[in-house]
Amino acid sequence: MIRAYKSYWKNFWNFRDRTSLDAYWWVVLLNIIIGIALLVFMYRSVAGLGFGFSNTTLPGPVAPIVFLISWPVLNVIPGLAMTVRRLHDSGRSGAHYLFSLIPIVGIYIMIWFLTSKTKGPQANRYWYRPQV
Repeated sequence: MIRAYKSYWKNFWNFRDRTSLDAYWWVVLLNIIIGIALLVFMYRSVAGLGFGFSNTTLPGPVAPIVFLISWPVLNVIPGLAMTVRRLHDSGRSGAHYLFSLIPIVGIYIMIWFLTSKTKGPQANRYWYRPQV
């Protein structure tokens, strides 16, 4: 799990290789856990339950809100790169990511693509590249 997360940040701009099914979903799980932790952190700070971020001159705690907003922004490019690599591992082009733009149905198509098994060398033109 930790190795997959390190690889996620190490391959920040890598749109060419492949990412295994396990590595992809470990990173998704860790990002969800971190997001929930940031939400709890912000809620506790806003509710006045501690963490020492309250400031009487500002209209509320700033640090937790900055963390909560900056985390998704920091994950846009590596998340996109990892999704394209996962599509490559399932034998699809990175352009299949555009299916996610279709309202309602697109998310189900992407889940189908992202949960597909790894294709072998015969069915996958991206096979010659190492798994990331």
